[in-house]
Amino acid sequence: MRDPYLYDDADVLQNKLNIRDEKLLDRAESDITYIKFANIEELLTDTFDVAFLQSVHKYIFEDVYDWAGKFRTIEMTKGERVLGGDTVRYSYPDNIDVECKSVLNELNAVDWKHLSMQDTAEKFANLIAKLWQIHPFREGNTRTVITFATLFAGSHGFAMDKQLLNDSASYVRDALVKSSDGEYSEHHYLANIFYDAIKQG
Repeated sequence: MRDPYLYDDADVLQNKLNIRDEKLLDRAESDITYIKFANIEELLTDTFDVAFLQSVHKYIFEDVYDWAGKFRTIEMTKGERVLGGDTVRYSYPDNIDVECKSVLNELNAVDWKHLSMQDTAEKFANLIAKLWQIHPFREGNTRTVITFATLFAGSHGFAMDKQLLNDSASYVRDALVKSSDGEYSEHHYLANIFYDAIKQG
């Protein structure tokens, strides 16, 4: 079955700019979202729920995709270099809303103020990896989840160094993948960079 998010005549995500070249779309998306990230603090809230997660994605990508802020409607696989070409097992579309609510409820239930920096980094990394593994959106999950994470952390007393996370974007994504590999998951990569980001925040 053809991916409904793609153009019929090109393996490129349908977009508001009508760009049908993947490299050109990546460049345009990067330029547009860079500006949005510069003003991301506009989204600050006291309610870190599913609606806010969707609003983060919408804010970042609304100038590029019609479906910005909406959960994906298809199953997804992505070959990952750090998994030897295997894919993370992402959530089924029908389960996305329920699973996001479950993780966010757990995230909001933690008494973050009474954890050590190390415990905070490990607990936060574990829960953010769970949220990322759901992969709620057709595209832009890592940027959305990490943005959500930095906003959450800042409002809960353990601000994270966003520049460090941005400069280490490839490492962060690989660490999220390694944290989402079922029984073979390795969480320390993500916990380590979260610890550094919190320490420098």
